[in-house]
Amino acid sequence: MIKIYLVRHGEASEGWTSQNPPLSELGKSQAKSLMTFIDSIFDENSTNNTNAISSPLNRCIETASLALEKQYLEIEINDNFRELPSPTIDLEKRVDWLRRILPLTWPELLKDNETMESGVDFTQWKENIMSNIYSLKKDTIIFTHFVVINAVIGEILKSDKIINFQPSNCSITEISKINDKLKIVKLGKSLESKVN
Repeated sequence: MIKIYLVRHGEASEGWTSQNPPLSELGKSQAKSLMTFIDSIFDENSTNNTNAISSPLNRCIETASLALEKQYLEIEINDNFRELPSPTIDLEKRVDWLRRILPLTWPELLKDNETMESGVDFTQWKENIMSNIYSLKKDTIIFTHFVVINAVIGEILKSDKIINFQPSNCSITEISKINDKLKIVKLGKSLESKVN
């Protein structure tokens, strides 16, 4: 059995209207609070046979670096775990688009005019996430984003919803992989929170 931990990044210093913000002071504190859980993973896995992967965005890399500070573990940067791509580079319009599409299903998103006009392949985005998850060969901690975590959970639940639950900042969602079959072990702490 392979254990996979999907960790949402700590609170960002800015919200949706910022391109790639670092962590806020609270976000740094949240990331450091992950150390106890991370240490327990390494205590269980005495061979230290655990990988760490991060989205390339600042808030995930910072969260990973702070959470893994005592483990001296190399963090692999993987673009496939980046947040949901935007159909526009205009950050104000992106906010409006996110507010409109997050309550939708994936089929509804794919029929959305603005989404279709953008040429962004959201189906491929999801497939890349899942193929990376299925390719994991050992226990892995993945520092990633709100919609990425939801895409994985939706796939396991066979749900068309874009948002299946509300993972809070630095929540840890645990899934397992046995013979290429994924199972939810435990959803991370869920809060009604802004996506940032």
